[in-house]
Parts: sequence; C-alpha cells; structure tokens
Amino acid sequence: MDFVFRTRTPGIPAEGLRDEYGDGRTSEIWKTIIADEKQRTQLYKDFLVGLLRENGCKRILDVACGTGIDSKMLIEEGFQVVSVDASDRMLKHAIKYRWDRRKEPGFDEWVIEEANWLTLIKDIGHLIDGGFDAVICLGNSFAHIHDTYGDQREQKQILKNFEMCLTPGGFLLIDHRNYDHLLVNRGETNNLASF
Repeated sequence: MDFVFRTRTPGIPAEGLRDEYGDGRTSEIWKTIIADEKQRTQLYKDFLVGLLRENGCKRILDVACGTGIDSKMLIEEGFQVVSVDASDRMLKHAIKYRWDRRKEPGFDEWVIEEANWLTLIKDIGHLIDGGFDAVICLGNSFAHIHDTYGDQREQKQILKNFEMCLTPGGFLLIDHRNYDHLLVNRGETNNLASF
C-alpha cells in the first residue's frame, strides 16, 4: 500500500485496508452488531416504509443490502426489491433468507446480485429496466467509501451511478451516521443501531 488511512474510531486498522468481510466472521455476527432484528425493525420500520410509500415507491434497489435484513423487511411490506452488495460473504445470508422463504409472496422474485458501486451500471444494467422508484443505501454504508484520490471523485461517481438507476423523480435515501460522535457520547446512545 502506498497510502495510509488514519481513523479516530477504535478497532479500525490505521494502515492499509483489508476486506473487513472477507473472513466471513463479520457476516456471522452482523445481527449482533446491528442489534436484534425484531428490535431494529421496530425502531425504524414505520419510518422507512412510510417514507417510501409517501414518495410512491414500489420498486426498490437496496445498494448495500449486506445480509439482506432491510430488503427482507421491505419484501414483507409488499415492495419489489433488488438487493446488491460487494461482499459475497454477506450476500450468502440474503440468499439463504430468499431460499428459506421462496414460497412466500415476493421472496421468489427477490433478485440478489454482487455489485460494486463504482461499476454499478455495468454490474446490474440488465436489472435497471426503466429504473427504480428508490435507491436505498442504509447501515451507514456510504460513509465507508475510501477517498483514494483525496478529491471525492469516487463518491461523486457513485452518486451518479445511483442517479442512473432511478426513474425520473426517483427517491434516493442514504443513511449516514457519525459513529465517532456516537462513541464519544456513549452514555446518551447505548444502541448504535437506533435512529
């Protein structure tokens, strides 16, 4: 590596970057990291579903689906969902959800693909088909994009790619949390997964 990333958040390596999901352990403990699935769903389900319905969204692209927890919730609420993630280890869990519930409405039509945000149009162009009513990027995922060149060109390209996936007037929702602030104010916020 010819560059060093300095972070303030404990537990993040300061030099070089490794695939934090590559060993498969993170995907195994993801439910613990994001809180109990039912508790997490209760905390923001009404907000997310209400926001999408209020904006007339039916067909959703979840660009950071991880293990599929949010996609699964949206399918249960009657949305058509295409889920993508760059980590095949995380996607294995989403694929298992789909298989286990394949006989239920919506789950047999749930599309799950591996995709990189920088090459999103190339990776899922065959799925865009007129565009999505909403692109959602939850779980503080957007904050993990590394600014390799120091000019945010990758972030700008990713936002353009998200826009190209939307129908005209489509809805983009990016969940961005300041975890450094949450860690400093730990007494005020015990559950990092809550809104």
